[in-house]
Amino acid sequence: MFQPRHPQPFSLAEAEQLDVSTIVAEISRLRNSISHLDESQSELLSALEEEEDADLRSAWQENQGTIASQNERIAMLTHVLEGKVGRDALGHYGITPTGSTTASSAAPPTPASPNPTLVAPTPTTATASTDANGDVEMANGANGANGSSDNRPNGDTNEDEGVFL
Repeated sequence: MFQPRHPQPFSLAEAEQLDVSTIVAEISRLRNSISHLDESQSELLSALEEEEDADLRSAWQENQGTIASQNERIAMLTHVLEGKVGRDALGHYGITPTGSTTASSAAPPTPASPNPTLVAPTPTTATASTDANGDVEMANGANGANGSSDNRPNGDTNEDEGVFL
């Protein structure tokens, strides 16, 4: 059984009901969202290097969770797509096979002084694999909040879009 580490707007079973074009489009949308979030993260880090601001730090941390959740969703959708079209056909859709998905993440900058030196995010990996029972397991080196349900607790599927500057 798929147990996401982050709340997701749909379950693995629901993802398996999607057609190939919908899965590919959602992976593309998520990649685009992560690209914009990465740009915002760089801007937030630059601003935090100049002056500590609780709101900017909170936005940066929220975005880290969003990026991790979206990367996990990409891994889940890639796993489903691989089951539908086969591993060898993933490249046709511009998709990296499961186990090779790269996620952006870094530990949030923690000020050691009033003007801390901050580091830009570095990539880590989020991967999905199948265990001996055929269950999907997520391994995510990204920001590690553990969500154990397949759906958002409040039913809202639009909370994961992050904070953009």
